Amino acid sequence: MYMKFWQSLAFVEMDQMPELARFCEELGFHGVSYGDHLVTTAEQVDDYEYGDNGNILWNPDTHWPDPWVMTAALAEATTTLHFLSTIYILPLRDPLSAAKAVSTAAYLSGNRVTLGVGVGWQKAEFDMVGLDFKTRGKRTDEMLEILPGLVSGRMTEYHGRFYDIPKVKMSPGTTEPLPIMVGGYAPAALTRAARFDGWMATSHEENDIYPLLDNLRAARVAQADSERHFDIWTGVINPGQGAHERLAEAGVTMVNGTNFLDESGKTTLSSIDDKKRRLDHFAERFLG
Repeated sequence: MYMKFWQSLAFVEMDQMPELARFCEELGFHGVSYGDHLVTTAEQVDDYEYGDNGNILWNPDTHWPDPWVMTAALAEATTTLHFLSTIYILPLRDPLSAAKAVSTAAYLSGNRVTLGVGVGWQKAEFDMVGLDFKTRGKRTDEMLEILPGLVSGRMTEYHGRFYDIPKVKMSPGTTEPLPIMVGGYAPAALTRAARFDGWMATSHEENDIYPLLDNLRAARVAQADSERHFDIWTGVINPGQGAHERLAEAGVTMVNGTNFLDESGKTTLSSIDDKKRRLDHFAERFLG
């Protein structure tokens, strides 16, 4: 199975991102990804569920550009590179605003966008924009039903528990269907992913990925949808010889390449030359 290599630009200084995107394209990466937060609070008040100790990896000075504005800028700076949000916190927005932003970026990039979504973990962000943290999963499910029609440019309507949209048309629509992937580990997240085009994990040691794939496979079987093409994206910590080939055989189609964290796993400022050296090293080992 063919493996697509991505490079995460999450936490990267924003002024370095266009040059790094061009460099990734030159090295042969399939695409780049970046995350999404509206703000970083001065004091952490919610546990970060993807860290071993519940602490976030970044500080208030870490750059978090809007993913779709950034995608439009990077699309202009590149020609073949693809773009993935890991992850776009969908229920922090309303469906019309989200669809407008994503479809505009997808259109400008020439259909090089994959929408990666999740329900979010930081309650403080939801409180600040006046949205209910407890209903974020159910609202996400409705938004994912609404978005494909809106971004396509077709006349569409929706009548649900949280959103009631009369017949509307959003222009311009995308010229190809927008791929949608879902992140998260809870049973609801896996079930949600199984209804769309793929699933996203964070970064794990190779041996820890296989049990996650078993859980995902069970969710897809329960949806009676385990045979169609389905993308699986994950980061691999310290990949050894043959790791990517083994993961591809197990069903992983997309992996995150080298990252720019320090030795303790925290974000740190670094020069663009240092980042390029790390990208070069990864490309020499794994991209051929």
